[in-house]
Amino acid sequence: MDLSQFDWKFKLFGFPVRVMVSFWLICVFFSPFSTGQNGPWLFGLLGWSAAVFLSILIHELGHAFAMRKVYGTTPTIDLGIGRASRGAFVFGGLTSSYSNDQVPIKRALTAAAGPVAEITSAFALALALIPLGFRFELTTIFGFIPTITADVNSFLFFGSAPLIYFVYCFVEGFVWVGGVWGLFNLAPVFPCDGGQILLSALGQTMGAVGVRIALFASIVVSVALGYLFLRDENWFMTFFFFFSAYQNYRLLAYRSPRF
Repeated sequence: MDLSQFDWKFKLFGFPVRVMVSFWLICVFFSPFSTGQNGPWLFGLLGWSAAVFLSILIHELGHAFAMRKVYGTTPTIDLGIGRASRGAFVFGGLTSSYSNDQVPIKRALTAAAGPVAEITSAFALALALIPLGFRFELTTIFGFIPTITADVNSFLFFGSAPLIYFVYCFVEGFVWVGGVWGLFNLAPVFPCDGGQILLSALGQTMGAVGVRIALFASIVVSVALGYLFLRDENWFMTFFFFFSAYQNYRLLAYRSPRF
């Protein structure tokens, strides 16, 4: 069955956007609010899905606006898992254009724009809600990487209605996805933005040797992060980084990206 007929397609700020069915499946399978511990599970799932969608869309819009400014092109945005509009494989989100400009500083600017927009939006939402009485806690990932989470009690103080729980799950999801996913997207792991920056820089300056060095570094970092997330029982991030390690191994063993 061809599920592409159910894809959601629209334009935003002039950019063609396509949301695959697989995107919503990711939200369902990896929702941390499916148990309904603090409220109705359905409202938790809806709040989480809305947060993931908006956060990743902001991330991809950061890339899109940067590409439009730097390259003068109109890129396309794809969300989900599968074949993107312009042929590449997408795992989560992908913004692509037809530009062949491989200048490292330009690629670095367009690659960094996505996670910067996503992280900034997450902290901006938290700062905007604090004066309204909502509280956030400073926590750590792996015991040493700082991040923030929403205090559920400060939200439930306003009542236990399903809508309140929806708002809590949305805020918690948006802050966590923007802060954590946005941060780790800067890791030197291809095809993450940090990995693309490293691969472009080394590929342009050192040729094929630089590409191999970048891919080898990407494998090492992917395995290390995958192991840490496995210990943390974060199954999506575990799968993502181990899968990235496998992809980089295949690239290193069989072919090198062109620059």
